Amino acid sequence: MNVNKPTTEKKLIDLNNDIIHNFDVSIVMSFYKRYTEFKKVLPHNAPYLQRNGIEVIIVLDDPDEKSELLMLLQNYPFINWKLIINERKHAPRNHASVLNVGLKHATKKYILQIDPEVEFLTDIIWQMRDAIEKYPMHYILAMMAYVPYEQELTENNIKELDFIPWGNLMVERYHLYKLHGYDETFITWGGEDNNMRARLDMSGIKKFILPEAKTIHREKNYDPNERSKRINKHSISDWRKMNYPSEAIANKDIWGSEFNKVIYDWQDNQYAKDLCYTYLQQFIGFEIRHPAAFRKRHKKIVLCQAYNEEKLIEGFLTNMASYFDGIILLDDESTDRTWDLAIHDKILLKVKKKRSGFNDLENRNILLDLSAFFQSEWFCFMDIDERFDERFTNFSEFENNKEIHVVSFRAVYLWNDEQSYKGDIPSSNKGILTVYRMFRPIGHTHINTHKKLHFIATPYFTNTWQSNILFKDYGSMKENDRIRKYERYIQEDQQKDMSSGYDYLLNSENLYQLIKLKNIKNTVSRHKEINNKIRITKHVNTANKNRTLQCRLRQKLCLYLPWFP
Repeated sequence: MNVNKPTTEKKLIDLNNDIIHNFDVSIVMSFYKRYTEFKKVLPHNAPYLQRNGIEVIIVLDDPDEKSELLMLLQNYPFINWKLIINERKHAPRNHASVLNVGLKHATKKYILQIDPEVEFLTDIIWQMRDAIEKYPMHYILAMMAYVPYEQELTENNIKELDFIPWGNLMVERYHLYKLHGYDETFITWGGEDNNMRARLDMSGIKKFILPEAKTIHREKNYDPNERSKRINKHSISDWRKMNYPSEAIANKDIWGSEFNKVIYDWQDNQYAKDLCYTYLQQFIGFEIRHPAAFRKRHKKIVLCQAYNEEKLIEGFLTNMASYFDGIILLDDESTDRTWDLAIHDKILLKVKKKRSGFNDLENRNILLDLSAFFQSEWFCFMDIDERFDERFTNFSEFENNKEIHVVSFRAVYLWNDEQSYKGDIPSSNKGILTVYRMFRPIGHTHINTHKKLHFIATPYFTNTWQSNILFKDYGSMKENDRIRKYERYIQEDQQKDMSSGYDYLLNSENLYQLIKLKNIKNTVSRHKEINNKIRITKHVNTANKNRTLQCRLRQKLCLYLPWFP
């Protein structure tokens, strides 16, 4: 099922902010007989859930809804689902041990705990993630209002809702692990969330309320009187345990291990082939050369798009096959023999889409969609007119380093012949460019940018590495190709993504000999956009100090201004 992107206030979404490229959030849901409510809110929430670096962990604490829930999740193949099931039937109980199972399976830096029946009124994931970035030693609370299951919301009745800071908590996973998760001595309904917040406070992680982040709670047959009765059943000792725990650390060393059966996992998706076949039905044509490849773990897969590349496609495939063990090819409805000539044993999947004009961003995001169905340690974007220089192809310098997530290559533009390259390419150092192309998968991703041209071809930018791998670009080697490229860029680049212009394409000045390139290590300056990121990285300590000062100021304000969150 394809879903539209979230509709949020424009002021909340900043595509220059690293968060949108990798939220790094595990959403944990304790799920007990909530299928009806979850099915109702999911179509609304799905666009928020399927963004870069978000995984959704559903801990199903009862087997009755297993089949229908599993089928429902498969309707949303681009949400990174992880479904864990307790196959033992039981009466309703406290969520603490269930949430802990989810925590133990989380892979991201931050945890967002929400209920399955919660519907987003605002983009709370973005809002909370942005807040915790600015105030790292805090846990973030969004607002929630209880509404009848069937109630239609309007601008007027939303204003009348009674929002409270309850039920939606985001905190760094490390802090929850340090406290051994939720207190599993809670047996009956309620109190585990109060207790967790109190223990976070005790450990030095302070509360931060976001009044602008709003959700609604849609529980079928919800009875506020029944909820009040359950609350009033708690004894004084229960209330003391909930709100004033004696210790910050709960449980013993063994926690979150009551059950452990995973029946759906985005990292090892047993349904990938069927989901991919369903997704492929929207295209003009496709060929899956190796159906078994959906279950195979690949080392490196290259992603490429082609349009009328019959002269280059065979050489490209041969070159790429020397360095990658899988190729995914998207044909943009070529009118020549590109599709027929795209034959190689390394091709896992080739797809033909309907062309709607030149749209580099759309094509790369389709390739990212396709890549989500395959398991690989690395993915890499390469263009059909690019070839690796065999002198500089040491992938082993980084590919086994788990700390490296995104890798840049060096690139030169061949000019007039295969031995010469252009020395005055914009944003280059004497003709040598730094371009980011290779990345580890973090689940389904898209490239998020306002640019139509000349954007960075990786979906996120964390833990980057500048390699000395070099590729040659053949797309500007011939004068006629350069003239066509110039005319296309002038027509397409209405946003002026290349501020320096394209006049360099019309001359053959400042040429260098490729053979003289002996050692390119540390000779190339980063792309302007990456330079900015490096400057930010160099000042991360300063930024953290500023955040600490902000936190202290905020705490002082809380003392003197009780309404201050």
